[in-house]
Amino acid sequence: MHQNLTDRLEQRREPLLLAVTFFFWFALYTYPAILTPYLTELGASLTSAGIVVGSYGLTQTLLRLPAGILSDRWRNKKIFVVAGLFFSLASALGLYFFNEIWLILLFRAMAGISAATWVHSSTLYLSYYPPEAASRAMGRLSFVNNIGLMSAMLAGSFLAQAAGWPVAFLLAAAVAAIGFLLSLLVRDHQPDRDAPVPTFRSALTIGRDHTLFWTSILALLSQLVNFATTQGFVPEFASQLGASRGTIGLLSAFALLPRAIAALLGGSVLARWFRLRTLIITGFVLTGVFTCLLPLVHHLPLLFIFQFAAGIGSGFQMTLLMSICTRTIPVSQKASAMGFYQAVYGIGMVTGPVLIGGLADAFSLGTGFVIAGLVALATSAVAVLVLRRD
Repeated sequence: MHQNLTDRLEQRREPLLLAVTFFFWFALYTYPAILTPYLTELGASLTSAGIVVGSYGLTQTLLRLPAGILSDRWRNKKIFVVAGLFFSLASALGLYFFNEIWLILLFRAMAGISAATWVHSSTLYLSYYPPEAASRAMGRLSFVNNIGLMSAMLAGSFLAQAAGWPVAFLLAAAVAAIGFLLSLLVRDHQPDRDAPVPTFRSALTIGRDHTLFWTSILALLSQLVNFATTQGFVPEFASQLGASRGTIGLLSAFALLPRAIAALLGGSVLARWFRLRTLIITGFVLTGVFTCLLPLVHHLPLLFIFQFAAGIGSGFQMTLLMSICTRTIPVSQKASAMGFYQAVYGIGMVTGPVLIGGLADAFSLGTGFVIAGLVALATSAVAVLVLRRD
């Protein structure tokens, strides 16, 4: 009986991990689209709201590399996947029961601890495939990731509109609980026991690899723009234009749908016709142009169109950068490398909201959006210089 169950789980390891990925991201993203308006309603300034939003990225930045190193040394990824769902559940319950700003900061930072385990889910899923199928596999995983985000934002925002802000947190807790139970069934990758165990010193110097270093820097700048805009202050901008809570959720989903489609097509269909380098550069240009133009938007329908276009660019950037970041890294150090990559881009998740929140308080949201758009355009130029043509 036990052997039959083990065999069935082994045969279904990929769809099972995809299901866990869906619930993982759904639980983390039922409320970010409404978090900034919620905080301002509680009396927080835009700078304070930016700090709360950025705390999610701070804990990821601090923990992803150490967690990746430990995973490689222990040769165990499943334990981190399970822990990620547990912290997601604890974070959502804390946000549901408390509404003091400093406690929201604490529990939002706890959500970042959960998100830090994305290192292990992504490297575990990639381990199910040969290296030449990495972009296709990452495209599939990113598609599920983005569909989870989109579904969560829609459900959370409409529930918040219908029954109040806290219901979105309660939904996150329920979904995290389901994901936690499913994660207990995840099949870990069986490592090569003859492979050398990476040392902490070798893991800490792994960022010297050219491909890993530059893809990490590009991802940092990508996330800076994303968390300053779509995940940060575009919902507040929409609220100022008269959007309801449900409309804000719909707007966030409208940015994620093209991101999901671009992730799926960019890693498979388009990768057959274009260099990944070309698609990544195109993604930054799209995001930069439509972010710079945000201050010209005065009506919600046009904001939807701009977010859709920027979402296509974001989908190309993050999916393809993640698919190539560990390409030149030995198998025994993949989790450490992915930890380095995700820790570095976590810096952008912290600095983006804080930077734009400060600019918005000092000048205007429009000024912040223009700065973020220029960062994306400058990043496209950096990508031209540092990404190898192969």
